Amino acid sequence: MNGGLLLETAKWRDVVELGLCMAIHDVCNDSQFENCTPLDFANFLNVREEAKSIAVLPKEKLRVCYMVFAVASNISPRKEAETWVRLFLQRCGIARSYYDKHRSDICAGHATEDNRNYRKSIDEAIEEWRSRRRIP
Repeated sequence: MNGGLLLETAKWRDVVELGLCMAIHDVCNDSQFENCTPLDFANFLNVREEAKSIAVLPKEKLRVCYMVFAVASNISPRKEAETWVRLFLQRCGIARSYYDKHRSDICAGHATEDNRNYRKSIDEAIEEWRSRRRIP
């Protein structure tokens, strides 16, 4: 799936489900991304062309990479998830090479306590969303 088709599709359906957008917004708003409304964040996360630009806060690219990795694992089909990753990283100003190198750094044994806590918050938000949807 090319980026243009995903953008066209995103005009009428969410790539990232609204419930997941809200769960991620609760964790990341005003922490990894500048403060925004839940609706603006959902549109931004779904790479909508008309979405308000939401800046990644300084020194938060590493955590955003993990969030992208975690969210992408909940998008299907897989090919659509890969396209979403590429488009969302572009929107955030994060190079694909940086993402590929660092997306799982906060899972490593040498990760700081703050990064481990962030990972736990993202994982718990996704798990709570999945349990509400009854996804195994």
